[in-house]
Amino acid sequence: MSAARWILIALTSAALVVNSGLHLQLAGPFDAITGTLIGQGWLFRIQAIVNIAVAVLLLVVRRPWVAAAAAVAAAGGLALILITVAVPLDLTALGLPVLFEPLWYAQKTIAAIVQGLAVLTGAVLIGALRRTAAPEARRKL
Repeated sequence: MSAARWILIALTSAALVVNSGLHLQLAGPFDAITGTLIGQGWLFRIQAIVNIAVAVLLLVVRRPWVAAAAAVAAAGGLALILITVAVPLDLTALGLPVLFEPLWYAQKTIAAIVQGLAVLTGAVLIGALRRTAAPEARRKL
């Protein structure tokens, strides 16, 4: 595997891990925002767990579908940040809390940046890993 692919894997994984750490730090204070099924603190913890799992999987498996999962997980988190800054997202019908936080602070800004980085590097990595997987698939035929 080329150095460029390893750099992309490392950047994507690191961005997901940093995002996980930030969400785990913020989970406690956000436990106060509750829904009937689950609170916002637990939504943060779930996002952190998913990000860590995808980061580890990317380091171990190194397949295009894992890079796609990394990009999708990061894109979803980034979208939620951007949406909930602009408008209240009422998820009470699903048992979740209303998500709305129009303020920007250091941890939120860093989370948005690293998720954006993971989206970009994950998207590039999909193509890079496809090129690696294609010759292996042809050899098996």
